[in-house]
Amino acid sequence: MNSRIQSLLAAIALIFITACASDPNAPRSISDKERVDALMDMAVAHVSENDPVGALQILAQVRDLNDALPEEYYLYALAYLQKNEIRLATESARHAVRLKPKYSAAKNTLGKLLLDQGKFAESEKYLLEAANDLLYREAYLAKTNLGILYFKRAEMPKSEMWLSRAIQDGGPLTCMASFYRGKIRLAENDLLSAERDFQQSSRQSCSGLSEAHIAIGQTLVRERKYDQARAKFLEIQRLFPSTAAYDKAAQYLREMP
Repeated sequence: MNSRIQSLLAAIALIFITACASDPNAPRSISDKERVDALMDMAVAHVSENDPVGALQILAQVRDLNDALPEEYYLYALAYLQKNEIRLATESARHAVRLKPKYSAAKNTLGKLLLDQGKFAESEKYLLEAANDLLYREAYLAKTNLGILYFKRAEMPKSEMWLSRAIQDGGPLTCMASFYRGKIRLAENDLLSAERDFQQSSRQSCSGLSEAHIAIGQTLVRERKYDQARAKFLEIQRLFPSTAAYDKAAQYLREMP
């Protein structure tokens, strides 16, 4: 469903809510909680459609009715992140965790935001709590982020452990865990394992990750599988024209035996 249709449905829903609340023949009025629930559903839809402005507009209405919902501030964090407003996203995620200390989704988001800002110690605290929450359905995301954190701190055994746990858990974004584990295995000269990880990291949700495709080609070169490597670099040029990945693939094609 595109954003225009989503916005239209949101407007219709708001009209319906208002009409029901003011209709004298209606059996009951719509409570503030029901209004908030409807608005929150709309905000989730806008975030899912990558429409942060629409989400923020709806969330402003939620705040007028109830400014103490942790889920509200979690959505604020996601919307601000989509707008690349990192400070506001971080503040919102912090507030969500303050309101609901066991909110693992918010902890994972906060941990990732802090990780990207290089605040590793604080990030580690929140990511560990989220990763070890047995009731958090997407704990693999926190495990992936922990693996990336330890990778950036050059703590490779810890990094590989958490990345492997994320991959074992499964999920649509485990491809990122496969990518970083592949980098570790490539550095260890475990070329076959690295190739398998990079192949996995270039599929599904991460199919557009040009770095994963480049890594496959690099690994094939180190394995002396030159025909496969050449085919891969040509594929990269087809998939990513006019990009740095295209230029890097061209360089490998020039330098290969």
